[in-house]
Amino acid sequence: MTESACNAYAGQILRVDLSTGKTWTEPFTSEDRRKWIGGTGLGAKIIWEEVPPEVTWDHPDNRLVMATGPLAGLPVWGTGGLTVVTRGALTGGATNTHANGFFGANLKYCGYDAIVVQGQASKLVYLHIRDDKVEIKDAANLQGKDTWETQQALEEELNLRGHQLSVYGIGPAGENLVRFAAIEGDYGHVASKNGCGAVMGKKMLKAVAIERGKKGIGVAHLKALYAAADEIAHSLKNDPSTKGLYMYGTLGGVRNLHGMGALPIRNYTTNVWPEGVDTKKWEGPSLREGFDHRGHQCNACGMHHCHMIVLSSGPNKGQIVDEPEYEGWSGSGWAIGCTEPNDVAWLNTRIDRACVDVNEFGWLCGWVMECQQKGYISDSDLGFRLEWGDAEGANRLLDMINHREGFGDVLAEGVKRASEKIGGEAADCAIYTMKGDTPRGHDHRSRWEEMIDTCTGSGGTMDSGPATFPTDFGLPARVNPQDPVAVPKQVGGLRGRRHFEDSLGACLFTTRAHIDVLCRSLEAATGWDIRKEEAMAQGRRAATLMRAFNIRCGIGPELERPSKRYGSTPVDGPLAGQAIMDHWDSMLDIWYETVGYDRASGRPLPETLSQLDLEDVIEPLWGEEAAARK
Repeated sequence: MTESACNAYAGQILRVDLSTGKTWTEPFTSEDRRKWIGGTGLGAKIIWEEVPPEVTWDHPDNRLVMATGPLAGLPVWGTGGLTVVTRGALTGGATNTHANGFFGANLKYCGYDAIVVQGQASKLVYLHIRDDKVEIKDAANLQGKDTWETQQALEEELNLRGHQLSVYGIGPAGENLVRFAAIEGDYGHVASKNGCGAVMGKKMLKAVAIERGKKGIGVAHLKALYAAADEIAHSLKNDPSTKGLYMYGTLGGVRNLHGMGALPIRNYTTNVWPEGVDTKKWEGPSLREGFDHRGHQCNACGMHHCHMIVLSSGPNKGQIVDEPEYEGWSGSGWAIGCTEPNDVAWLNTRIDRACVDVNEFGWLCGWVMECQQKGYISDSDLGFRLEWGDAEGANRLLDMINHREGFGDVLAEGVKRASEKIGGEAADCAIYTMKGDTPRGHDHRSRWEEMIDTCTGSGGTMDSGPATFPTDFGLPARVNPQDPVAVPKQVGGLRGRRHFEDSLGACLFTTRAHIDVLCRSLEAATGWDIRKEEAMAQGRRAATLMRAFNIRCGIGPELERPSKRYGSTPVDGPLAGQAIMDHWDSMLDIWYETVGYDRASGRPLPETLSQLDLEDVIEPLWGEEAAARK
């Protein structure tokens, strides 16, 4: 069997140099496939080997890796995954962010497992892929267009419709190097973290348009693959821990998280539901039934989410928007005090089309609203008055940020930099990590596992995330979320699971199965004999290499802390008085011991690197100290 005809893989990596206009392919070897799998693992390998410390996020030699994995394009639910790995604009360190839709499947059907972009074009361009034909094309007519307009324009230009063409690109925010710009495609799927869209914009790459190719994907054991896929689908539809997700996506998160004190309301100023809000309409079924739905999902997926909806009331009645997932309801809604679902859904789509991270925008907009209320930012500073819950005003702020107009130029730098520039009491209101990224759309003061995961993570967001079945790894099914000993042990013990999932080319919502079932899927697809121990080792290997990359970039443990407001003590709600910062340093001690990293320097220990088959990383990180430790 040739490298290009391997089970579950296309066997080729597409290379693009925008400075020279050259494109070429190189093999994705069998050794690298087994060691790194794809997606996150492959991306980690590439940026470690090809992006030295002096190559900053905006340097032409920075790599933008757009990869998928071995399950992409196969009959397992949600297998159209795109993983973006690069050196990001917010933290200056590794980015590991994901989107779904059809990109990953189309990429495989064209004969590639990943695209690696380097260089910088002299003018705005887009990349067009049709099987073996790869072209860098002029994108002057796309300049200034939002992501939906870009996809529509390319559908017209290429005379393709629907799932025949997957387009992932940037909006005006990416073109103007907004530090939290994202990459969006297929009408509502967003790779959002750590300013990956700013990297794409700096390279003058407007979009990547991939036609649904005609190449087949071989599998080792087709019947076994169908059996594993059926087991995953059955589990998602019937297991009590995933059934709600199957029916409603993450719509139920608003009501459920509020009950836990984890719904971020008005920039962490309260955890109490505002008076007069109809709580019933924020339940998952109510949100779903409140809109006329139109079909739109991801490759080979039966989950009941990622729909298009029609706004049923309000000033934008009749517009088609994408149904928000939980973080859209949070970042476009509760974090800024907006509690009307029609307004939130509309604003969420404006954010997607402009193409910025909805979470970062929510924290930024909520911070501005609070600062104006308290007089830290004046009406003349901003140019208008922005009150809690004002969706139209938030969209006006978004437009200023997208084009770096007026005060929007300050805000385009992200929450951390903007708040540090304003300084004083305004800075104390801002929510971010000291590395420069921001949390997902939860109030992490009630979810300590997510705060420590975010602050220690290496990819611009959480690294581990709560696994659906932690008992697969000998860990408790659940721990007290405010236990300062059990929480860091659980987070450290799960490290690697998410990285393994994110290397498969599948959606994290549909990989919420027992890891043994995921291994059987991978085994059936590739013919490997793989068990959960190897799967976790691969995930930990990718996570550890990203940690090494960040250490090499100067991002150390001194930055693993929340901002003052992010780490504050809730003043009301279910978790009033619970102070995580009283335990922060001891929690970090436990986490470091669990994952096998050096507490003082943040470096993965030499013995940890050896265990993960990363011996070649020891000398760059430890130098002569490694010999002294033996």
